[in-house]
Amino acid sequence: MQWIPEYKEDVNRVERFNFVARITHWGHTVTFLLCLFTGLVLFLDGVDWLAAVFGGYQGAGLVHRISAVLMTLVIVFFVLFDFKGIISWIKDLLRFGKNDIIFVMKFPFEFLGFKVKMPPQTRFNGGEKGNSMLTPTCVILLVLSGYIMWFPTIFPAGLVRVAYPIHDIAMVLATFMVCMHGYLGSFHPGSGESFWGMWKGTVREDWAQHHHPIWYEETYGDKATTDAE
Repeated sequence: MQWIPEYKEDVNRVERFNFVARITHWGHTVTFLLCLFTGLVLFLDGVDWLAAVFGGYQGAGLVHRISAVLMTLVIVFFVLFDFKGIISWIKDLLRFGKNDIIFVMKFPFEFLGFKVKMPPQTRFNGGEKGNSMLTPTCVILLVLSGYIMWFPTIFPAGLVRVAYPIHDIAMVLATFMVCMHGYLGSFHPGSGESFWGMWKGTVREDWAQHHHPIWYEETYGDKATTDAE
């Protein structure tokens, strides 16, 4: 069974994500997973086997903090080198409307294997917009609460106490969203082409036209040509 479709170079392809966006995405993926697994060592009881992977509980704590710093640097890298892309991303999220609501309502049926007709989507569909709102929010909360927990003496005691439950709740929500995003963005039938968009930067033109027709028309279609003129 082939989950991720074969990358085909002999078909028309269009760029979906630039180099900086891709580096940021995978940098965040690696650092988040390291933070997750080392965090579980500190969060759960009776996971000596997982702690052993990182050289014990002390080693897990060290890797957790190093990964947190690297995650912070990845975010800074994204802001410094693709601020225009971030603004474009936010603008697309703010276009959340009727078509996105219908997409979210119909998607559970598609997820279960039923054939449904989705309304036309922009660069990010309704589900991706939701993920793009919730996951970064959780990550920001994780980073801020994590630094507060790391350096408790320089913050008010009340803020330190609140940081712990915020860190835990954000971790649970972010983990759920990352798992869903990983499956839907790579292995879900019909969505696998999006993996190549984030790995190599391009997707099949026909896939883009079918899954994100509004974005395709605005970026590569007749409307884009007219606007350029």
